Amino acid sequence: MSEVLDVLGPRLQHLTELSEDMNYCMMKGEVGPGVIVPIHSHEDRETFTVFSGEVEAWTEGEGWSVLRVGDTVDIPGNQKHAWRNVSGETAILVITSTVKMGQFFNEIGRPVDSVPPGPPQPEVMQHFIKVAISYGYWLGTPDDNAAIGLSMD
Repeated sequence: MSEVLDVLGPRLQHLTELSEDMNYCMMKGEVGPGVIVPIHSHEDRETFTVFSGEVEAWTEGEGWSVLRVGDTVDIPGNQKHAWRNVSGETAILVITSTVKMGQFFNEIGRPVDSVPPGPPQPEVMQHFIKVAISYGYWLGTPDDNAAIGLSMD
């Protein structure tokens, strides 16, 4: 298996190889207590299945919903969405998406054992924003996030 990467809070591990021959990639995701994924969108479709714990997903047009073990949410390309874990335990998900999305996570991710505690440093955030823009991804502003109940502090 591949190494576990920190992707600015959530952790990801590739379960399939990132091969141009593949139409998809599968990843194991860990969303720890208090971790959020701010509002964003991208052309890549993503499907999430919860294997343990509980996580809240926000999708444009639907608002917030609680996902528990066995629940699946399919997010079409270009739909704004966000995540948060307000429970006291880590949620484990299996994520199916495009190879492009897997490559994006490799570019922004850092080996878990190399990440200091606390929020990401400004240069890490700048790298993330630069890479996201190069992939054509949309990132919500602090006001966009506040409007759905996410604090960027």
